[in-house]
This record gives sequence, C-alpha cells and structure tokens, in this order.
Amino acid sequence: MMKFRLLSFALIALAASSCDKAKSLVGKARSAVASEIAKQGESGSTKPDPALQKLVDQTAEGVVFRKDLPFPTHIETKVTRVSEVSIRSSEASAIEKTSKQVKGTQTEIGKFERSDDQIRYTNLESTFIDSGTEEDKQAAIHQAAKASKPLVFIKSGSSWKSNGTDFLSAALSKTLSPVFDQILVENALAPRTLWFGKRRFKIGDQLAVTGATLPMLVAGKATGSFNLTLESFEAVDGHPCGVFKVTGDYSRKQFPDIDGNLTDEDVTIQSGKFWLSLIYPIILREETDTIQTISSGERGNLATHGRGTRKISLVREWKITTK
Repeated sequence: MMKFRLLSFALIALAASSCDKAKSLVGKARSAVASEIAKQGESGSTKPDPALQKLVDQTAEGVVFRKDLPFPTHIETKVTRVSEVSIRSSEASAIEKTSKQVKGTQTEIGKFERSDDQIRYTNLESTFIDSGTEEDKQAAIHQAAKASKPLVFIKSGSSWKSNGTDFLSAALSKTLSPVFDQILVENALAPRTLWFGKRRFKIGDQLAVTGATLPMLVAGKATGSFNLTLESFEAVDGHPCGVFKVTGDYSRKQFPDIDGNLTDEDVTIQSGKFWLSLIYPIILREETDTIQTISSGERGNLATHGRGTRKISLVREWKITTK
C-alpha cells in the first residue's frame, strides 16, 4: 500500500549542459508533477456515477460497506502515487556502502490490467525531482529506466508466473509467486480478504482496526493498529466511497512490488484519509503524512535502508472492463 520504492530505483540523472538548461528541465518536471497532482484532485473527488450509486446500500440508519457482490475478473487500474520524501538512506552493494540524504518529489504511475487469470502491468512514469540541499540549491531531475515492454503474469494452477522465458523472468516468478496475491489486493485487482460487517455507518462513527481486522487496510504480513473516523461520502473517478480520517501505525515484512523488490517497513501515519469503496472491498484513494523506516532490495536481497518522512497522495482509478 505505502512502499518506499524510491530507494530501489535505478535513477539516471538527466544531464544539462548549462545552469539555464538544468533550471528549464526542473521547471518542466515540476510543472508535470503539479499537473499530475491537479488531475488526481479532479479524479479523486467527483460526483458518483449514477449506475454505481444505485449499488450503494444506504438508508436513514446509515450506509453498509458492501462485500456481497461478485468481484469482477476483468479490471483496469491506473495507480498514481506522488510522494514528498525526506529520508536518510544507506545502500550496500558487493563493492561499497553509501549513505546520503534524499529529499524531493517522487512520482510513480502504472497501469494494471486483469483479464481472468492474466495480469498485465505497464510502467507509465517513474520520476524523482531532487529538491537539493543547503550546500547545493541546484535541483536535479532523475528518471527511472522504463521497461521496454509490459510485464505479463499468468496464473498456473494456484501460482502466478511471469510469461517470459529468460532468466530474469524465471527469477521474478520465483520471487513473486508465493506473494503475488498481495500485489493483487494492493492494486485493487482482488478483494480484500477482510472488510466491514453488516454494521451501518453514519458520519462521525469511529472504528478501531487491529489484529485480525488489519487486512482491511494493509495487505501482506503486517501487525499494527488504526483509528478510523467516517468524515464524508465522496467519489473517486465516479466510484462511491466513504472517506475516513486515519491515524495509526503498522509493521510489515517482505512486502512485494511488481518489479520483484521486497520491503520490510515500519510506518506511522501521523494524519491521513482513506477512500473506501461502498460497493466492493477495495481502497481507491489515500492521502497520508507518514514517518517510515524501511529495508528494501531487489528479489529478496535487502540492500537498502532508510528512515524519514513521506507525504503520499495515492489514487487508484478503477474500472470494470469488458471481456
């Protein structure tokens, strides 16, 4: 849900032959990030789609967060995550260890497509804008190398495997097969295993999420607790949601991303809001101000460590597609 993937990126600095050119690049990149945040605002809080609103179970006594509808098997989710980070990180390789302060804005945009037992992932954008330090005010732009083609995973029996035939695909399958269901839940491609009961909620109602109920909010192997307060009803890209104020903390072990990185993390949400669907057991938007401690590495090799703050804006644009 809230991964510190920045530290796992193979960042490539965009060269500038002059100070003016560098400033121009920074300005353009910042404008692109501002535009993406604006688009999130537009899609993140909209009027509900009338057809979806008809599926909402709401009476004078309150609303039920439904989990009884058959979950669709043909889905497209565009996931946009914009993070303002300030962390102290250290990285270890076979030849050296490095430590540095990382501060800036990270943008990740990816598209997931599910068609029954096939998942396709396309990396649309992975960028980082360094805000600079006191010693060096000149900001730098970094961009992660993009995959040359989408990643495709096929379910074989009870396991998910990459459909590639090379060594890297085999390694990716070995890492992700045991935990691929966590990726599906995290990106709203599968329903959360635990959700609300039959209780009806009104504005102002509170809920404690801890122990056995934690998978409502955090996928994977996690412990922790949250306090939720229902603040309003809004729509994310037309999808009706209940908006909860959220505080709390959790620890999670070996949580995967689609590229085969596994992360251990301790996260404190100082303040935040979650947009939970009123129709299906999925989370469609998150706005959080966090403190995080992470250890992350490619395909199980935990080589990167960091601690700091991360302010996250996450939107999952979710829609059912035709077969």
